Amino acid sequence: MSGSSEGKIRRWRIQDGKEVGAPMDAGSAVLNIAVSRDGKVIVSGAESGLVMVLDAESHSKVIEFKAHRDWVRAIDVSPDATKIATGSDDFTVCIWSLLTGERLLRPWTHKHWVVAAKFSPDGHLIATVALIGSIQVYDSQSGNLLIEFPVKVYSTFNQSLAWASDSKQLFALSPDGYIHHVDVLAKTTLSKWHIHSSDKPMSIAIASNGTFIAASAHSSVSFWDTRTREQIGTVIEYTHSVGSMAMSSNYDLVTGGEKGITLRALCDILPPHYYSVIELQTALLAIADPPLQEVHHTEVEKVEDNPSTFICTLIPVSDIHDHQTKE
Repeated sequence: MSGSSEGKIRRWRIQDGKEVGAPMDAGSAVLNIAVSRDGKVIVSGAESGLVMVLDAESHSKVIEFKAHRDWVRAIDVSPDATKIATGSDDFTVCIWSLLTGERLLRPWTHKHWVVAAKFSPDGHLIATVALIGSIQVYDSQSGNLLIEFPVKVYSTFNQSLAWASDSKQLFALSPDGYIHHVDVLAKTTLSKWHIHSSDKPMSIAIASNGTFIAASAHSSVSFWDTRTREQIGTVIEYTHSVGSMAMSSNYDLVTGGEKGITLRALCDILPPHYYSVIELQTALLAIADPPLQEVHHTEVEKVEDNPSTFICTLIPVSDIHDHQTKE
């Protein structure tokens, strides 16, 4: 991402592509963005070292503070929306109060520019990556280094890490265009697959329900099923480089690049079951006859002659147990 960015916060209407409201000045080039899990807060990091916290609904500035003496290339919000993690060209990762901008822990020193920093969904861990180096996992409360494992992530502007919902697995984007699925506790790679393009792979973001991942390469974004590793939906093409991404809890894709920050809903890009499986399962449990107390998993299949229709099947734990007993 070029330092010549306009540094504006922008929002666009999906229907006609028109801009909504006046752009907000971010001070300098916006290098990284993150959205709180409840979708109410957007945070951005700039080349000036500033961090800005925005109200996602009103787009008004909540707080702005100087986080680093150099570019902020990595940023994330804790699951409870009380902390911000930032990584910088000054070789450090810092943890801040989202409300006051106060630094909460001593800086964690790395060997190079820090290009990624991500809280685990339970908030207990933070994974970081330096420009040249392995993935490191820290205790978010004490700041102690817990785990280091050798999946290389090399990019100058990157949100290259995404946690699975169980806080035990990570997805990492490598410079050769592969997404690596890693078991953090076992320090092993479970699988890997190549994204849609090898042209400047830059960032990934995972849906809050863990069903799919978005991956950006230069000015395009593709979507991938985390279970089958197959590409889903259509590729979104932008007129500018997509240097960073985040997904809100209502499945808006937030991207940062040379034209500032944009938001796009994914309802017209992905099949409905990717962002509504949890809601489908809850609804079916409520009307199931006989009642189901516990579900092993949910299967959703498309009706071939009606692309807008899906069949949702709940697999009870009792069925799995009976099947295993018969075998």
